[in-house]
Amino acid sequence: MTANTYDDDIALRAYVLRHFPHLMTPLERRVTEYSAPIVSDSNHWKILKLHGYLEERDGHVDDADVFTAFQTPYEERVANAVNRVLDTRRDDLVENRCSQCRRLARTPVAKQCLWCGNDWH
Repeated sequence: MTANTYDDDIALRAYVLRHFPHLMTPLERRVTEYSAPIVSDSNHWKILKLHGYLEERDGHVDDADVFTAFQTPYEERVANAVNRVLDTRRDDLVENRCSQCRRLARTPVAKQCLWCGNDWH
């Protein structure tokens, strides 16, 4: 996306996905962060180790729920998760917007606008 093609809805969705995954449910995080199901019945030690880490980080997610969610295409899983965050947790988002052009900054703590160059250090 360039300054000429900036779309606030697209930018906001990417911003939420990148900076606010902690506002997603454990299942939403699991199925948006990975392109393949990370489940407990894997026979590969690396997947099992990752599964253990995710269970510790997010809490338990049922393998059947993961498999069911993976029946939905990735883009739709992401859109559903981001839509839910925007609908139910919007007050928890830190939308760091430029005071000059009102576009989203690159990160929640950025001090310079990627789009117009405004600096608020």
